[in-house]
Amino acid sequence: MITKKETKPEDIGGVLNQVIKKLDAKTHGQREDVAKAWWGAIEPGAVSHTKPVAIKKNILTIEVDSSTWLYVLSLKKKSILAAMQKTVGKEKIEDIRFRIGEII
Repeated sequence: MITKKETKPEDIGGVLNQVIKKLDAKTHGQREDVAKAWWGAIEPGAVSHTKPVAIKKNILTIEVDSSTWLYVLSLKKKSILAAMQKTVGKEKIEDIRFRIGEII
C-alpha cells in the first residue's frame, strides 16, 4: 500500500509574497522608481489625491479621487510626463492615463 505524505497547506500570504518578489525581480524595481518619479513630478497638493496603480505597455495609470483632480492633472499631463521621462527614461513611461478611483 502506498501512503501519501501528509503536508500542511502553505499560508496564502507567504505564497503571495513569493509571487510579488518574483514580479519585482522581473521589473527590476520599476514600480518603485516610477512611483517615486510620480510623487516628484506632481505638485505637493496633489499627492494625497492620486495613486499610481499600474504600468502596462509603458502606460502609467493613475487613480485620482475626484473629477476635479482628473481635470487638473489632465491639463498638466505633458509637463508631468516630461518630468517623469527625465527621471525614469522615455522607454519606461510613454504615456499617462488618469481614472477616478478610491485613494487609500
